[in-house]
Amino acid sequence: MNLSQIEAFCRIADLSSVSEAARSLECNRTKLSMAIKALEKELDIALFDRSGNHLALSEAGKAIYKDCENLLVTASRIKQTCLQVSGEFNAEIWIARDDSLPDEFWQDLAHQLNNKFPATSFNIVLASSGDLANLVETQQVDFAFGVDYERVEDPRIVYQPIGKIRMMSVCNAGHPLSLKRRVSDEDLREAMQASIAYLNEKDNPELQPFSRRYIGFSSFDYMLNTIRTEDAWGVLPEPLIRSLLRKEELAVIKHTYGLTQEEYCMFMSAGMTEHPGMSWLADKVSEFLFDF
Repeated sequence: MNLSQIEAFCRIADLSSVSEAARSLECNRTKLSMAIKALEKELDIALFDRSGNHLALSEAGKAIYKDCENLLVTASRIKQTCLQVSGEFNAEIWIARDDSLPDEFWQDLAHQLNNKFPATSFNIVLASSGDLANLVETQQVDFAFGVDYERVEDPRIVYQPIGKIRMMSVCNAGHPLSLKRRVSDEDLREAMQASIAYLNEKDNPELQPFSRRYIGFSSFDYMLNTIRTEDAWGVLPEPLIRSLLRKEELAVIKHTYGLTQEEYCMFMSAGMTEHPGMSWLADKVSEFLFDF
């Protein structure tokens, strides 16, 4: 039994397909199949029930899945510790963020971060809120910051709440929805919605469009632009729209859909040693959110 076999088992279990798992791991499908057969032979039990091209965990597979996930987390933690001891740890950090907080705020933080921690190179990329956890899970980035829509327990990811962020259903002032004293479900379903689009293969009910007519974007800023120019409505974070609400250029829709408080989180891989720059960044974001 080796870690490559364990990783192959977990990825196939997650995707229910050898082909998809091979594509995800960027390896040969035959090699992956052989790894699973070798693991099953060593354990002397079938880990999957096979039906055509579809694979489902057998009872034995279900029984060992969590332990296998924990093995991979432990292995990752060991590697990170060794990198830290060798002095190579965090020479470069990749950070994903959504745009629920204003760009000007992030630009200022990025410059401060670079000046405060000159020994580390920081790469900050923009991503959809719905993809943040997946980007960390698949190790495309080291840390991520944004609205937490996942709400799932995953031993591979640590969700560190930083503060609350209010999400509000809004439309242009003067939009028919803004003139109604009470907006019904049917009113929202009939109106054009600007919604969040994401690439994560896991379906997320909280991010599914409510309207029958919608256009999806990976960016809140694109959503805002569409709401303002295309007579649409959408759910946006308060820090992004507070000034427009005060100027009465946007109006809050009188419906409970989207009027929620979500956790704004820092996402990181389980076992990842938190860089002091990320602790500093989390504190700055927390201070900013406190005003909302």
